[in-house]
Amino acid sequence: MTHLVKEGALVTVAHDVPTRQLSVSAVTPPSASPRLVAAVVRGQRIAIPCFDWCVVDHTAESLADLSDLAHYGARISLPVPQFSGAPEHVLIAYMAQWPFARDEHRGLPYVALEACDDGDVTEIRKAAAQALADQIRAHAAALDTLADQLPESPA
Repeated sequence: MTHLVKEGALVTVAHDVPTRQLSVSAVTPPSASPRLVAAVVRGQRIAIPCFDWCVVDHTAESLADLSDLAHYGARISLPVPQFSGAPEHVLIAYMAQWPFARDEHRGLPYVALEACDDGDVTEIRKAAAQALADQIRAHAAALDTLADQLPESPA
C-alpha cells in the first residue's frame, strides 16, 4: 500500500485498484444560500433553489410534478478488487434531497448510502453519518491489523 498526501489529505492507494480523487466541492457541506437554477416542470421552465453540491442538470429533466425534483451530489465509493478483474464499488454515498417532498423528512438533505451498487439506499442524517464514519475508521484500523499479519508479497 502506498500513502500519498494531496492537498492536505492522506490518501491510501491500493495497488492495481483504480482510485478516484474527490474534489473538495464533492464533500463540501451545503451552502447556506442556494443559487437559483432553471428546471422544467409540466413543460414550464421555472426557477428552483439548488445547492452547490448538486450535480444534476435540472434543465435536462422534464418533470411531471414539482415533488419529483431531486438534488443529488457526486458519488463517492470504495473500489474493492475482484478476481474477475473489474473492481466492485462498495460504501457508495452521496448527498441527496427531494426539496418538495411531502413526507416525514420535509425535504431535508441527507446522505444516501448503498452498501454495494445494488440500488438499495439507506437515508442517514448528520449524526448517523458521523457515527458511520467513526465505525468505518475503526474497521479500517482492524483491516490494517489483518494486513500487517500477512507475509510480504513477492516483488
